[in-house]
Amino acid sequence: MDIRNIPEYELARLREKAKEIKGATTDYEQEYKSLLTRRLNHEPLQYIEEYVPFYTIQLKVDQRCLIPRPETEFLIELIKENTNNPKSILDVGTGSGCIALMMKALYPDSEVSGVDVSQEALSIAIENAQLNSLAVNFYQSDLLGNVDTSNLDLIIANLPYIPEENLVGLDKEVIDYEPLLALNGGEDGLEIISKLIKEIENKKLTNLMLCLEIDSTKSNKTLDLFSNWKEVKLYQDLAERDRYVFATR
Repeated sequence: MDIRNIPEYELARLREKAKEIKGATTDYEQEYKSLLTRRLNHEPLQYIEEYVPFYTIQLKVDQRCLIPRPETEFLIELIKENTNNPKSILDVGTGSGCIALMMKALYPDSEVSGVDVSQEALSIAIENAQLNSLAVNFYQSDLLGNVDTSNLDLIIANLPYIPEENLVGLDKEVIDYEPLLALNGGEDGLEIISKLIKEIENKKLTNLMLCLEIDSTKSNKTLDLFSNWKEVKLYQDLAERDRYVFATR
């Protein structure tokens, strides 16, 4: 990356981060150059700054977790509009914990859990729970494998949905820094999503809503996975791309 390709606002934020690290407004040039080198090597600005805002909370992020996207913030808005004080909420593939923590912030009386197959991701989710003083139960599980599903009425999942063959085409700051486990959706991009849906069906869970963030190019194929569900709705993101599926059983 050429420094001329870095926007002025990013350079300003790198300077502020350097000042923060040095604890003074002087003698921070060497630190700034170090941070700038990281950005020139395509490291995401969010990882360099270490913290990102998400909806109404602040999150720590690093290479243990995917960087939360604006599309996921809009998912929170849709959940607010389509639910009424769910009692038991599960966030599958929690990553940074952003969804689970926002659910707890919005529904403080609800029991909220977040699961992930990655122990590294869970470690930063736990840090974020402490950072925001939110009581969420984070633990390791491959989808619903270790989950007590008996009382669940809301499952939210932003699972990997990029087809494996498309990973090589991702931006360097994504493929070189963000965890591959959080990106790779298998051969067709639907491998993990379809597995979750089958697990819910096999457990015969009812009176349940499932909220998914999906690949906008695979909305029809995703909807086909819900042939046995009671009600299925497709929602678009702010860019008017098919992005979310809300389904009930």
